[in-house]
Amino acid sequence: MVMAESEEYKVPPEQERIHQLLMKIVAYQHSLPGGRAVELDELKREGVLDRADIEFLNSNSVTYKPHHVSDYHALDMFHMPTPDGGCVFIGPGGPPLEKRRMPLQAFQAAVESFLNLPRPRDELLLHIELSEKDGIGVAPEMICFTFQSMEWLERLPAIRGVAAEFGFKSLQDEMVQGSHALTYTTSADAARTATAIVALLSRGCGFAEETEISYSAGALDER
Repeated sequence: MVMAESEEYKVPPEQERIHQLLMKIVAYQHSLPGGRAVELDELKREGVLDRADIEFLNSNSVTYKPHHVSDYHALDMFHMPTPDGGCVFIGPGGPPLEKRRMPLQAFQAAVESFLNLPRPRDELLLHIELSEKDGIGVAPEMICFTFQSMEWLERLPAIRGVAAEFGFKSLQDEMVQGSHALTYTTSADAARTATAIVALLSRGCGFAEETEISYSAGALDER
């Protein structure tokens, strides 16, 4: 079901508060040489976060992960579980990623190589851009689809069918804030995940072998 255009998403007060805390931290980081990462103890000691801020973090089970302000993977600086069993990640946006293009017929090798990069697994996220509102995220042991446009929403049954062939387990398949989120857990085998993503793009999304895939990944920019 597509959310009606008149139905507006209202940001919960907890998410507004955590965004305010992020702005405090980033402003402090910009005052430091190189915008270095800052531990929570320093934020408390320097008065960047006050007692009420710390109580908010504790009462909402918020996890803080220090990052350099320009880290491309800093979007998980804050992690906050939500009452519905989901979670919210928030952090500084970091530098813009380089957009790359490659025909689908060569994409499998590129995905496998990316997933085998010698970096922390939580830094390996490859984003495939389908449109301004639609995309696919590929990470070790996870593939995520986020669709808003009707043409991509109509591809969901085909995508589910391909995912079932690979035995992928669905973690999420629902409308979230105006977009349909479809998330699968995959095996730790990079080669199998790469094979699956090409099948999902071809038979699920309807791309031909010569279709140019637009993608980006911070780990590729920093190699």
